[in-house]
Amino acid sequence: MEGVTWGLLLALAGLSALEANDLVDKDSPFYYDWEGLQLGGTICAGLLCIAGLLFALSGKCKCKHSRKPSPLPEKAVPLITPGSASTC
Repeated sequence: MEGVTWGLLLALAGLSALEANDLVDKDSPFYYDWEGLQLGGTICAGLLCIAGLLFALSGKCKCKHSRKPSPLPEKAVPLITPGSASTC
């Protein structure tokens, strides 16, 4: 039974190869120039990285926080005090 299953599977897989005359059909709407797409994406990523570095190092990106006192007390009370934890 397993041999019949493998034979049927290989026959079905081989039918699609028989139907395909040209493996690369450049007129197909599903054909993509992957090398060109990769090169364009790399160039775009490089330019965005350089622009981000220039913006970060330009000095226009400064933190303007006013130093307000923290609402927390100076010495925080620990949640677990020595001896309060039980052993399981």
